Amino acid sequence: MKGWKIVKPFTLKEEEILETDVCESFTKVKITKSIITLSDVLRYKDELDGENVVLGSAGIGVVSEAKTNLFGLEKGKHVYIEPYREETQCDPNVNWKTIKGSSLSSAGIDFDGFLSDFASVDPGKLFILPDSVPDLDALFINHISLAISVVDKLEIQKGDYVAIVGGNNFANILAQLLIYYQAVPILITNNDEDAQIAKDSGVYYVLGADDNWQKEVHTFTSGRMVKSVVYVADCNIPVIKAFNLASHNASVAFTGVAYKNNAISFSQAIKKQLKILCINNGYGNTASSINLIANKAINLTHLKLDSSTYENVPKAIENMSKTLDEKGKIYETVIDLV
Repeated sequence: MKGWKIVKPFTLKEEEILETDVCESFTKVKITKSIITLSDVLRYKDELDGENVVLGSAGIGVVSEAKTNLFGLEKGKHVYIEPYREETQCDPNVNWKTIKGSSLSSAGIDFDGFLSDFASVDPGKLFILPDSVPDLDALFINHISLAISVVDKLEIQKGDYVAIVGGNNFANILAQLLIYYQAVPILITNNDEDAQIAKDSGVYYVLGADDNWQKEVHTFTSGRMVKSVVYVADCNIPVIKAFNLASHNASVAFTGVAYKNNAISFSQAIKKQLKILCINNGYGNTASSINLIANKAINLTHLKLDSSTYENVPKAIENMSKTLDEKGKIYETVIDLV
């Protein structure tokens, strides 16, 4: 097994993967598609800490080797790999167990991700993909899972107005999920292309760079503003803009599948007595996300994506790094391994 690792800032190298934490019960998966996100690029630029691991925070593949009696995980099954791991250890009696009270780790940052040819995976982290779930859609299961966590933790109800500050693929998915739950998203972006993609995806309230965001939200909500604001943490919009859209005693969630440092003044948040939440994973929502895709509740056809091959991963990340420097944002790149 081999995969792409960062050996020093701005340098990737294909290295052999040492399976030091693999138990006998693990299932071997041939990775067919992975995805490069902002987190991978920030690690490449030495702007985000992480372990010396293979990059790639999402992956799908085909079972190549499996133990018997694994509830349908036979050779050839098409699977999604959940990108989270509790702290675990091998146990001679049960093969693998979770350490009580452990923290959650993420693929591509804390343990080997999926920019690799194969992966040995705890079978409990594998989800069989229905034929109705396309490969590209499956790569966004983690985005949808995170969006579900945001809805749950903000306790959003039918008819609630929710401001989403940031217009990337995750923000688009969250807006669609809110519509599915019969809430009313207001997607706010300073990027015209993202604004158009959101409109094409069926998001009705979209505010762009030329709009007066505070005035428009005031109008949409009949002067009440919103009780829930979601700030997508990798956008280039000042955080104060999110606080300005919130009503008194509202909740503001900081989230995203990738995040970077932001300068924040909390004066407005303190004045309004806002509740601040930080949400960084969608752990436990994978099955629900697969069902949403299978039932076509989320339309992913309009998302902005780039593509590359496994052999060209170093060039793809180099190009993404340059684009980030020049334009301040990037879109995910899908990596084809077959």
